[in-house]
Amino acid sequence: MSAAKNKLSEITSNDSGLGGQYKTWFLDYASYVILERAVPAIEDGLKPVQRRILHAMKEMDDGRFNKVANIIGQSMQYHPHGDASIGDALVNLGQKELLIETQGNWGDIRTGDDAAAPRYIEARLSKFALEVAFNAKTTKWQLSYDGRKNEPVTLPMKFPLLLAQGADGIAVG
Repeated sequence: MSAAKNKLSEITSNDSGLGGQYKTWFLDYASYVILERAVPAIEDGLKPVQRRILHAMKEMDDGRFNKVANIIGQSMQYHPHGDASIGDALVNLGQKELLIETQGNWGDIRTGDDAAAPRYIEARLSKFALEVAFNAKTTKWQLSYDGRKNEPVTLPMKFPLLLAQGADGIAVG
């Protein structure tokens, strides 16, 4: 019995055993999240979720405000990580009042007040966003996560968005 216990202790304590594999897996996952999801691209200053939201809003654009719940649903065609992350990113973009015009209670980043539920608030792309973020001729496209739609690799931003908006949020704890 003690020989088996010693063997288990040896497997879980060295880096080539189970404990080492978990360390490797976590570092691989954390690196993926930080590099592929949490850090904005230098080319357009957007995180993938933000880019997908703007692309979905461009597809929906008819000049009128849309319910945020509908924007989230449209964005889910491109973003595989669920509606909560899309909603949070959309509210964050809306609170900065640069790319998205808002209507309703969007909360306040200075006081920490939360936005109203997505069914009560509305948004549309700002004139600024329509002018500086989209150009079908110069946009590179890739298939979405399920291969059903095309989404932009980056948006051909004509403005240093990363400098204007900055980057915030969390990656992997």
